[in-house]
Amino acid sequence: MHKYAKQLVKESLGLQLPVMPGHHSEAADSSAWWDFVSVEEEVWMGDFRPDLVAELPDGPLAVEFAYTSFVDDEKQSKITKRGLRAIEVNLSGLVVAPTIDGLIELRRVILHDPSLKVWLHPREELVAEDEGNDEVIESDVNCTAVLPLAVRYTIQGLWVDVRVLPFGEIVVRSVSYSPVVVDLLRQLARRYGGSYIKKYRNWRFASWTHALLLNELEALAGG
Repeated sequence: MHKYAKQLVKESLGLQLPVMPGHHSEAADSSAWWDFVSVEEEVWMGDFRPDLVAELPDGPLAVEFAYTSFVDDEKQSKITKRGLRAIEVNLSGLVVAPTIDGLIELRRVILHDPSLKVWLHPREELVAEDEGNDEVIESDVNCTAVLPLAVRYTIQGLWVDVRVLPFGEIVVRSVSYSPVVVDLLRQLARRYGGSYIKKYRNWRFASWTHALLLNELEALAGG
């Protein structure tokens, strides 16, 4: 099952995944199909080796398959410290029916059922904890010392702040509202897979987009 699942994803170049923690979706079904540029098997990433490493335009995604064992605390720690976007696919409850229809259904479930997938990084509880801290900090100017230091750009005469959160994601926020600046940030979100978090009025991006975002914002500020 483990070997089959890896081969299936390599051939399909994609997976249906639940919404990434810290991102927002208005749709009833918040899952989405992720297209991969390429997929490599058993690639070393520092001191650990995921089952698969899928490359996307905005960076890598590690894919782990769990059939008889799941990602342990040691491997989870390595993924978190690296800030690597990672998902685990639970194969343990799947049964292979020895028919053509059974194999078709197995393929469909592995590729398209988001309930089998769990985000290893970013993790839901870390995102929730950070958002809770963010809410307190924004309501009390005396607490700004504990908020990650912002890089500030002036775009169209308005300030745009960029912060790196403790778990690695990037927060981009326009200090004052401008439809022009909002449209520019929306374009960046489309380009790099970011999402607007309505509750906090900011845009969230994965950790590996940091340098790309800074280059884009520097160019916008210069222009």
